[in-house]
Amino acid sequence: MDQIAFQNVYQTSTNRGTFNLGERAMTPDGREWQFTTASEAIANSSAVIPAAAVDTDLWSSSTDNQGRIVYTNRAANSLTVGAYEFGIGVVNQGTGVGQTFKIRTNNATQLTLYPETALGTALAVADSDLVYLVMSKVRPAAVTSKLQMCQGANQVAFASADYGWILTNGDGRGVVGNFTLVVGAGFTTGDDVVGQVQVSIITEAPLTAQNLGYAIVANDGADQGFLGRWITR
Repeated sequence: MDQIAFQNVYQTSTNRGTFNLGERAMTPDGREWQFTTASEAIANSSAVIPAAAVDTDLWSSSTDNQGRIVYTNRAANSLTVGAYEFGIGVVNQGTGVGQTFKIRTNNATQLTLYPETALGTALAVADSDLVYLVMSKVRPAAVTSKLQMCQGANQVAFASADYGWILTNGDGRGVVGNFTLVVGAGFTTGDDVVGQVQVSIITEAPLTAQNLGYAIVANDGADQGFLGRWITR
């Protein structure tokens, strides 16, 4: 795993720079991080989740000059240019169902796939349905739900569209809602404030809650910060 400096993980930028979305790296202390971009403003020390997946129909496909099906095309001018770079997707209905792919880039009407994930079956505009998202385009965890595919926690505030690193494995700060974490207690998403976490219940199974780690320094009261060992990768 590549190593990055402490300075990198405590700052954000309006430009992606040399890092790829989703790229993982380690700081000298052994903590692990993921390079992300914010789909909206995110307060410091928030649990973050991917932006919503896009589910659309009316897709066809086309090939490159080597005959590989690396273009998926939608007549409707409905895509934000470059918004799904490094995204992943699946054909979830109709012709070609079950095929998965990695998105290299996109324009307003077309997803360009990495050739290594070229489709084996062409799409049919009459019934092919695609679902795709960028796992590393993140937003604050929503309220109430304990299953949200949490990616980690930012250790610095993000403005909307900022690029930066989130903590995925190691010691870092979070914010707890209307609970006091006991040292050693697990925590999960689902508080009544976006981005904040709550205490895990011992009887919860992986099918009902995503355990994000455990507390190493408790919060002093509701809606306050704590230190935890985050384990989300």
